Amino acid sequence: MKKTNYFFNFIKSYHKIFFKVLFFEIFYTIRFNEFLPKIKVQNNSLRTDTVPSIYYFLHEVSKFLKRKKIKSIVDVGSGYGRVVNFISTISKIKSYGIEFDKEVHKSALKFKNINVKLFCGDIFSYDLKKFNSRCFILVDPFKKVKDRNKFLKRFKKIFPKQKKYIIAINNYKGTYPKEFKLIFSIIGSKTRSLKIFETF
Repeated sequence: MKKTNYFFNFIKSYHKIFFKVLFFEIFYTIRFNEFLPKIKVQNNSLRTDTVPSIYYFLHEVSKFLKRKKIKSIVDVGSGYGRVVNFISTISKIKSYGIEFDKEVHKSALKFKNINVKLFCGDIFSYDLKKFNSRCFILVDPFKKVKDRNKFLKRFKKIFPKQKKYIIAINNYKGTYPKEFKLIFSIIGSKTRSLKIFETF
């Protein structure tokens, strides 16, 4: 995805919820003084481009976290840190980010909040239990459905028989395993959505 194409397709991608998206982009862009969001084209067969999540989705995520009294989150493919910094600031909970790209990770470290911890590496090389979190966020980090399902299988095994959540943003490829129950969704278009799944 070229940067020019990203901005050109923005309106089209969120046409079903455009005015809400526009409002929250303006509101939080001014609040966080982030007038030019960072984007990196990866050109990778396994990993998607580094593109920030829209603020409207993050606003709804923060409401969900508060409602469920969630104490921490882990963002898989945390990029430049928009998700973890937003949640750390708005929800005031511990936020962990894991980013594979060393250059992106190094840049994110310069702007991270106090309650944010960032790690650099492949998510499959980490013991998920070490984060002590029952809520993971996936802003479309995997290009291949089989890699996403591989991660979901590992995620389901942590804290057996305890309620856990996957917050999926723009995960439009394939379907989630039946063990993951959809409990909340906002649809912007076929490829842009916020979906929250619950599993045990």
